[in-house]
Amino acid sequence: MSENGALEKGRLELLRNDLAKRLEGFSSNAPAIDIYELSGSRLPREDFPVPEMLLLMLRNFLGWKWSGPREKVRWTVYGTFSGEPIAIELGKFGLTMLSSPALSKSRKRIKGQLKSAVNIVEKFIRPALEEQVSSGKVTIGNHLTEFVSRYEFFRDQAEKAFRRAERKAKEKPKGGNGLPEGIISVLMHGYNRSMKAQQEGFYHSVAMVDAYFSALEHRLNLLRAFTGVPLPEDGFKAFMSKTWNGKLDELLGATPSPEARKTLQGMRDIKERIRNPFAHGGYENDKGALHVHIPSIGTIPGNITKFGKSARFSLIPIGANDHELNCAVFDEVDKLMSTGHLAGAYRLMEAGIDPSFDEESLHSYREAISGGEEELEAFIDHWNYMWELHDNMDY
Repeated sequence: MSENGALEKGRLELLRNDLAKRLEGFSSNAPAIDIYELSGSRLPREDFPVPEMLLLMLRNFLGWKWSGPREKVRWTVYGTFSGEPIAIELGKFGLTMLSSPALSKSRKRIKGQLKSAVNIVEKFIRPALEEQVSSGKVTIGNHLTEFVSRYEFFRDQAEKAFRRAERKAKEKPKGGNGLPEGIISVLMHGYNRSMKAQQEGFYHSVAMVDAYFSALEHRLNLLRAFTGVPLPEDGFKAFMSKTWNGKLDELLGATPSPEARKTLQGMRDIKERIRNPFAHGGYENDKGALHVHIPSIGTIPGNITKFGKSARFSLIPIGANDHELNCAVFDEVDKLMSTGHLAGAYRLMEAGIDPSFDEESLHSYREAISGGEEELEAFIDHWNYMWELHDNMDY
């Protein structure tokens, strides 16, 4: 046995000894039982947020017998507590402990011991998990719909507010007693209502910009897997540590077309002018938020004449025209990521598939895309079928 193998065996033996102390009264010697004769009680999700940790501990480390899957149940492990039968199963409606009626008064103690023991297992497997993450043997949850829906919500709300502001500005004065001060009062009332709507549009538009960049970051991570391009050693870690600029360069290629470069620069301008200042406490990278004191002159912006491009140059930092231009840039970026050599990868992402970065999964995405539209759709249908099977536990 190698030195590493002996070391791992020793660590495993220590883990089992620690678990034996934490799980005093538990035993893997499960008798032949009919689980339908046992009493069931839910194990709180907040106490056992990752049910698979119980399976790993009881089956893999302690040798409990197990079965599964069966209809609406993914797995069940069997053992005893104080000589009485006990089973734990993960079903469609949650994690359940099944035990002999004789253990009704011991259930609280059982739950407490299991929770304490899981904490030991978590510390034991953490180094292995870190190694898996570093090597890219991971799956990322596809939450594209959530991110895009948030972006579209704020975009729609901003557009409605700006349209409302335009209507208010064009409304003819109503009421008044014919006196000049009455007319001025009516006009100012309409102006204030228009300004309020413009301000609402500004708030929603800033939220839209922030939501778009969040969605962009999410999409870039998903797309990298779906391209199917093999990852070099430590490639996953290297890609995830890149800025979104670096990720875009890798996905789009180092020499994009002049039109693509113009679109990407437009997005970078939005990031510098709007996203960064409003996401980071109002500070601009070019010192636009700072004002320098000049004797006998007063204060001037730290970015001097570039202040004309600052979001703070106008009373309403983002107006209807600004919002419309930002949306146009975002639409063009979306086209860059969903057409050409990225079309197939985007289709897999759009289908809601949770991408994995291991070599076998990357190869399967590459094969599906290269097989044409029909094979790509067949891959998506099969993935969705398997996802629904496991999610509904229709075994």
